[in-house]
Amino acid sequence: MTNADIARVFKEIADMLEIKGEDAFRINSYRRVARTVDDLATDIADIAARDELSNLPGVGKASAAKIQELLGTGWLKLREELARQVPESVLELLRIPGMGPKKVALLWQQRRIDSLDSLKEAIAAGGLDDLKGFGKKTLAQISDGIEFLQRSVGRTRLGNAWPIAAEFHDTIAAMKGVKRVEQAGSLRRGRETVGDLDLLCHADDGESVIKAFTQLPGVTKILAAGGTKGSVLVELSRGREIQIDLRVVPEESFGAAWQYFTGSKEHNIRLRERALKRGWSLNEYSLSDSKTGKVIASREEADVYKALDLPWIPPELREDRGEFEPDAIPPDLLTDGDIHGDLHMHTTASDGRNTIEEMAGAAKSLGWKYICITEHSRSSTIANGLDPMRLKQLIADVRETDRKINGIKIWAGTEVDILADGSLDYADDLLEKLDFVVASIHAGLGKDIKTNTERTLAAIRNPYVNLIGHPTGRMINSRRPMSLDMEAICREAAKTRTALELNASMYRLDLKDQHARLARDLGVTIAICCDAHGVESFAQMHYGVLTARRAALRKADVLNTWTTKQIEAFVQAKRERR
Repeated sequence: MTNADIARVFKEIADMLEIKGEDAFRINSYRRVARTVDDLATDIADIAARDELSNLPGVGKASAAKIQELLGTGWLKLREELARQVPESVLELLRIPGMGPKKVALLWQQRRIDSLDSLKEAIAAGGLDDLKGFGKKTLAQISDGIEFLQRSVGRTRLGNAWPIAAEFHDTIAAMKGVKRVEQAGSLRRGRETVGDLDLLCHADDGESVIKAFTQLPGVTKILAAGGTKGSVLVELSRGREIQIDLRVVPEESFGAAWQYFTGSKEHNIRLRERALKRGWSLNEYSLSDSKTGKVIASREEADVYKALDLPWIPPELREDRGEFEPDAIPPDLLTDGDIHGDLHMHTTASDGRNTIEEMAGAAKSLGWKYICITEHSRSSTIANGLDPMRLKQLIADVRETDRKINGIKIWAGTEVDILADGSLDYADDLLEKLDFVVASIHAGLGKDIKTNTERTLAAIRNPYVNLIGHPTGRMINSRRPMSLDMEAICREAAKTRTALELNASMYRLDLKDQHARLARDLGVTIAICCDAHGVESFAQMHYGVLTARRAALRKADVLNTWTTKQIEAFVQAKRERR
């Protein structure tokens, strides 16, 4: 079984226990194991073989034994026992945004609703109108959630799709006779979700490459296999697959094909209109004269754009969102190499998997100049949040580590919860002792837009808050964003010199690209942070940068491209305004 399989089993056990109304401590212990396993960078089977399962955060002897049982047999007795008590179809209801185990338990126990279909039927028939806790507003939200869930089916998160595309890219590139391989489609454009994966290659013998492609490990079904195109399905997770298309393209047409298959559709329409005005045609083979058939450009992408009197447009900006306007493409559009550090991460002091020293070492190996340790605050009990005494100890530990490790600055911070009334989980006199403060909303995201906005604005106005973490609280494909007046948030952030986070976690990418562009236009500073709970999460910074490029963010717009002294001055300037 894979790490994801084992994490799923533990999560399902926690869900079923909560639906049954079992002890909260027991439920949370299973959730923590699920999160620990799912976030591992190494194969859990290797850890089990070294008899080191109990060294993992939250994994005790009993949990280790259950993991061994799963690895050895492929199933878990406890999970099967619970599935006889709680129908597995009931777990489908938890996929609806805003539907937690308590609501699901009520539906199942009092109305015997055990699937999405039965829930839709009950709502349509008015069968839930008299159920306590399911008023008109709640039922409308559930209906919207079901619709959202159905829309998201078939879309894969960028961070899940990227490694698969990279693996197939590298494998194809190593095949005999292959001269060039490139990614295309929405993945190349850095969209937060993708429908399928597109690869182009140039090869001596296209038919043999297609044949080898369709026989690669991981392929579950061959959809097409011809001389120039192959399509396969590859397993993502249990019950989920993604389609990969490989096209073999002549060398002389590679640029035109790469541009065409990268898209977007709207961007390509604008390019074709531009070509038509010149009496030319543009397709996946070439840009050519419509009358004579003479090829004007085809070999390289840049040649196509140049012939149409355009600069080469970075793929992340090809969405017909103003990229054709003069000066629309910043000369200093953000790149991965511009990032100097990360200002939001967790260690073993709360719910992370690595120590301060390990996080600092990994960041230093990436060439980063600084990091900030931002543990959860006390209200985040499930995340082992720190009370004031533990926070003070963390500050001391960070200071000591900073003295020991040369070549990287380590700051002491927090990810402090923004409470329901807009106040913070720590008092100002404690926040003042920190180098940098991230403030985030983790609970109560379902309030109305006015309440959510005022709550966030209150935190922005606090002189010690430097960054609002994952501002909308969304989880891609699983949880809707919190309703916010984003323009009001951005204006206040710009006024108070408070940064907004573009959380680079593949599950969040929050702010999304449109909101990040709005923030940029209103003068807000953005910080791209991984919200890392382990050293392997630093790799997700790339997804944050891709999203920032889609927002046309410049290097200077992003806080963690600044120097150490500039960031310290940024923090101090806000404190002096109080």
